[in-house]
Amino acid sequence: MTRRTAFTLIELVVVIAILAGLIAVLVPSLTSARKQARSVKCLSQLRVLGQGLVMYSNENGDVFVPSRMSKVDACNWFADIAGGRKYRPTFLAKMSKSVGLPPFDDPKSRKTEIELHDQTGDRQDYTAPIYVCPAVPNWTDERNGSYGYNYQFLGNSRLSDSEDIHSFKNWPIVTTRIKAPAATVAVADCMGTAASFPPRERAEYDNNSRDDDRLGNEGFNLDPPSVDPGDGEMAGFEDQLRTAADPRHSKRANLLWVDTHADSQSVESLGDRSNPDGSIGFDGDNTLWSGVRRDVAWMPEITP
Repeated sequence: MTRRTAFTLIELVVVIAILAGLIAVLVPSLTSARKQARSVKCLSQLRVLGQGLVMYSNENGDVFVPSRMSKVDACNWFADIAGGRKYRPTFLAKMSKSVGLPPFDDPKSRKTEIELHDQTGDRQDYTAPIYVCPAVPNWTDERNGSYGYNYQFLGNSRLSDSEDIHSFKNWPIVTTRIKAPAATVAVADCMGTAASFPPRERAEYDNNSRDDDRLGNEGFNLDPPSVDPGDGEMAGFEDQLRTAADPRHSKRANLLWVDTHADSQSVESLGDRSNPDGSIGFDGDNTLWSGVRRDVAWMPEITP
């Protein structure tokens, strides 16, 4: 007769306990590794964008790319980008020819034109991953983007006079104005106007939303730490709302400096100051944003 062997109940319980213990040990490590991989990929993307930033300046009279051209009417402003002609492209799309990757599958040159993904010309979604932080891959809307630009000091192309379509508030900015390129933020992870709200009140990202408290809202504009809430300028200037760097990579934000090197920083090291409720205040330090290594806030009377 052949004797059949099998695990006893106690042995099975022991094996299951060992496996559970291994899973408990490995899962956090795997999660951490995935987060680290996304952060490394994000830094790599920022370096590529940095090369595009430099090439754009070289090809356009040493002028920094504008944040986003002001809205004049349903046709203006538009510009040629990689892949076609686009209505009011953001800084990312504006320098896409220099990056060498079309940001949209079907760019449109008019505000209300519908593209092949059913988006209108002024609110298209990035389809090339390089323009979207890999930690938040669903933040694809060009307005509610994951990467924000130091527009106040490098290219605030809003109009100071709506009757004068060339009355840009702080653009064009020539590269020679930036005296400390290795210590001046150019592009960084941005949380949008949700920065003006305590963390517990920040709503989840919504692609085409205009809700002030949502993460990513107006994310393509990245405000510096120090902003005058009365006479200054901020992303949500009509409602006195500011954006801020987003510490989405293990409590640090990835950023690109003007000299094209990229690294990770805490929001505190970048100069942001939190209010007691966790919202980002207006009284931070602009030393790493002004371009001259001084804590100065951009004001409307400052002109190029």
